Amino acid sequence: MKNPVTWILTADHQRARVFAFDRSGAGLRPVPALTLDQDLPVSHEAGAHRPDIGFAARGGPAHGVEPRTTPHDKAARRFLDQVVAAVTASADRGAFQRLILVAPPRALGELRDSLPEAVRDRVVGELDLDLTKATPETVEAHIERFLA
Repeated sequence: MKNPVTWILTADHQRARVFAFDRSGAGLRPVPALTLDQDLPVSHEAGAHRPDIGFAARGGPAHGVEPRTTPHDKAARRFLDQVVAAVTASADRGAFQRLILVAPPRALGELRDSLPEAVRDRVVGELDLDLTKATPETVEAHIERFLA
């Protein structure tokens, strides 16, 4: 039987990279089609928004209520949705059998929640670190316990 291919997804809300590992001795290899970047502007530059309208007691004036998500948060979430769609499409094609997620805590939780069950079943490890700018050797050093 052929060695299973393991993909390592390193992501945050602005960058995502996927590495492949197949026990051939070549180490981690970048998957070029799955290197995604977005310029995520700082919150105050992400766009203006009108506050939601709150309700006042007994017919008094309504007050603005800050929305629970900002345009910045929405852009970050859309980016992670693109990452999940790309990984899911690759899983459907059989490009990998195992998946390791590496992301900062908030992004890791959002990725985990967004993955369809068929892809989530392939996850063999998670690491809550931001390694999106790390070299393949550094990423491998951090995840080698999942590759055994």
